Amino acid sequence: AHDFMDYDPRFSNDPMGPDGCFDPLHAANAGLPEDIWCTNCTLTLLYDERYSDIISRADFWIACANAVIRQTSIDNALDLRDTFAWGRRDADACVGSGERLPSPTGCDQVEDVFLNRMGLEWRDAVALMGAHTLGRGSGDFSGHHGTWVDTDEDAQRFDKQYYEEIYLNAWRPRNGGQPTQDWTTGRPSSELPPGHPRMMLNTDICLVHNIDGNNNLPCCTRTGSTYANGRDQCIDDTAARRACPMISQSHPRWGARQAVGEMLGGSYPNENNVPFYEAFREAWRKATTVGVGRNLLPLRESCEMV
Repeated sequence: AHDFMDYDPRFSNDPMGPDGCFDPLHAANAGLPEDIWCTNCTLTLLYDERYSDIISRADFWIACANAVIRQTSIDNALDLRDTFAWGRRDADACVGSGERLPSPTGCDQVEDVFLNRMGLEWRDAVALMGAHTLGRGSGDFSGHHGTWVDTDEDAQRFDKQYYEEIYLNAWRPRNGGQPTQDWTTGRPSSELPPGHPRMMLNTDICLVHNIDGNNNLPCCTRTGSTYANGRDQCIDDTAARRACPMISQSHPRWGARQAVGEMLGGSYPNENNVPFYEAFREAWRKATTVGVGRNLLPLRESCEMV
């Protein structure tokens, strides 16, 4: 995603997008040059040894992402092979690409990147955000630490749990007033096993709740819920006094909240991933071909032997 989210058609000479290039020095890409794409990284070595003479880095990255999504989706149900087209050209450098990536400050960033620049709809943007169900944030890289879903095991499944977590938990602000301000839920980290913290970014919470400009902070997304011992699940007494307002029908971002509701697949929790998978498939096709779609070629069903 970091490869295509820098697309900006306003720069006709260098719109960027899926071009096999990211800025390894920019903070928004922290972790990628250390663990994913480096000289001795497994993925880089695989590409250099087996695929660099066949396909571009840009095509390879998307093919790898497709494979991960298929293998981690429930029953391998989300196979994105039919969305893949090849022929992207790699850029040797992409100076300034990091500045085009969204920051985790709020939904104005999601809107600017996905809707305004990439030409997507709120339904597409919300579906793409669902990829946060995989993996975890690291305080060593982004400054945001924890998993979006309940456990590390859950964070290895590509499903719609991300959306359920937004609604089911009492999320409260964390690191208030700092650049790394985000949201957490559950008991304080001092009461949890090491490595167990939960996390949501402003760009996640704002899909359902109106936290624009921090005007409604501190607040808690689900007030009035208590643990068995009677302790308020908001934990923070100040946040517990104010419920974060939901996005209303009159709000410009109503389409985002509607899309989250669609991804839930009915009364939650449930096991219905079909709405999410269908929406993600279409959004992923649009995002991975943005700006280059006319130049791409479909895969053949078979290769003729010569």
